[in-house]
Amino acid sequence: MPRLITVALALSLLLNAFFVAGFVFRGWIAPATFDQRMPPPPPGGRLSALETVAGDLNLAPGQRQELSGVFEQHAQVRRDRSRDMQRLREQIVAEYRRIPLDQSRLDPLIDKLGDLRADQQKETLRALVQLEAQLNPEQRVKMHQILVDRLLSSPWSRPPGGPPPPPRPSQ
Repeated sequence: MPRLITVALALSLLLNAFFVAGFVFRGWIAPATFDQRMPPPPPGGRLSALETVAGDLNLAPGQRQELSGVFEQHAQVRRDRSRDMQRLREQIVAEYRRIPLDQSRLDPLIDKLGDLRADQQKETLRALVQLEAQLNPEQRVKMHQILVDRLLSSPWSRPPGGPPPPPRPSQ
């Protein structure tokens, strides 16, 4: 009987050692790469802010149908602008590869990229205004709360090393 207990404890110790070693290996020796940590984008690309807000609002089928033109127009403008932004990024990368760096060539490219990003945000705001016009009062309040929460939880909305934003109230 004592021999059986000794063998069981030895096997348990061995199993625990392998279990802990797996965590140590995965966490410190071979941590997951960035690609492995991020979930894959949904089919058809990443959802826009408009689509995300609309999804959170639980629109009725009639509302969604009335807004289908807004969604389609916003998606098309977003795709076109994203293509333009990607072309600019490729031009910036080409300039970064040049030795030495030429700030006079990079400055206009970076300014144009910033302008395109600002235009994208303005287009999203225009679409949100159109979305808001089709909402009932309760959905409007919820939409504004979602927008505020998204802005407050953004990594750009707080100073580096600052405290995280307060938790969202449950609804």
